[in-house]
Amino acid sequence: MIQIKPFIADKCSCVCGGEFQFNELLWQGLHICEKLICNKCNQLRINSLPVNQAAIEQYSWYPDSGVITDFNGNNIKENWFTDKLISLAKPVNENVDIDIEKIAHHDNVLILNTLDYVYGHSFLFLLNLQRIINTEKNRGIIVIVQPMLRWLVPKAGIAEVWTVKLGFQKFHNFYPVLSEKINSELKRFERVWLSNGHVIPTNENIKIEMFTGIKPYDFLKEPVKPGITFIWREDPDRLWIRNIFLLKGLKKLGFRRVLIPFQYLRVLLIFRFLRNKLGNNFIYSVAGLGKFGKFPSYINDRRVIVFNEETEKRLCSLYAESILVFGVHGSSMLLPSAQAGMALSLMPSRRWGNFAEDILFREDDLRLATFQRRIVPLNLCIADIRDVMIDMVLGRDQFIRKFMHSDKL
Repeated sequence: MIQIKPFIADKCSCVCGGEFQFNELLWQGLHICEKLICNKCNQLRINSLPVNQAAIEQYSWYPDSGVITDFNGNNIKENWFTDKLISLAKPVNENVDIDIEKIAHHDNVLILNTLDYVYGHSFLFLLNLQRIINTEKNRGIIVIVQPMLRWLVPKAGIAEVWTVKLGFQKFHNFYPVLSEKINSELKRFERVWLSNGHVIPTNENIKIEMFTGIKPYDFLKEPVKPGITFIWREDPDRLWIRNIFLLKGLKKLGFRRVLIPFQYLRVLLIFRFLRNKLGNNFIYSVAGLGKFGKFPSYINDRRVIVFNEETEKRLCSLYAESILVFGVHGSSMLLPSAQAGMALSLMPSRRWGNFAEDILFREDDLRLATFQRRIVPLNLCIADIRDVMIDMVLGRDQFIRKFMHSDKL
């Protein structure tokens, strides 16, 4: 964690021979920055503090020259993360409302910032609370969230919740009013610390009930008819389409949404395959965001056109009754994989650098984890994916008998 009140700035030398002096904190959202000014030539330097994504991609930006450097001082090119940092140069002067919920009084506090422009990033940052609540006994815990994540903040162990009323896409920008309001709130405390907010929150299993209030699938108390659920998305980058070159070509032309019908047909086909093999012993469902196409009566259509607390809770209950959820790699798989008995993530080409980032594990045994949380190439043929899913559903008991035992040799 990093102390931000009283602020202790790292000593930085300017090329002119002067020293950079701390001026103020800037809260961009993804970036929490220290604004520094050289005491000799007045050059500005903006350091992104090493929390959240910046813990692994820490940058400094010199607004006067436009130069961006990494932790070692090497010049780097602009990327998706530096774009948010240099948004400080083009502030959006709009009001931003913050709902401040005060639950318990503390003079010494630890802040977990979860603001981001992507839901999945914010959700993973939020899961840091599992570790923080269990280990932090001396400081009050403050969580900064966006409205869509507010319902997931645990009720116990939290001192305050600050809900910033901006959508995810808004955090491509910098809002000076938001920064000023957060800095104003810090005046109430004697000492303030920032949580590291790890991108991957913990190497321990996630206790998802702590966040959703809904118990995950229990193999010892299975439903009479467990579910098999496909996680539906209609955003072009997450369609279940095998040919990446077709996706890229249509993206350049601006026509990728024409591929949604192909995903619809693929989902119809996989459920027909599954039903032919598994019969009516399972409830086949489609859940997620979007409404394209009408499914036959044996497929339970639980898709929504908007996510809110009510729809999210209903969907989490559906996942918790599903022996298996499957869908294309991405943030939409996080809650389903945590609540369901098993999960199958379909990994698109050229996304393997994000391996396992969308799967939340609950298994203590590594072998069982590899069986129940699987990641396979999206471009596998549908028959192969069907075979994997059927083996997961029908083969689990045999796997348990072979691998999971307590007798010592």
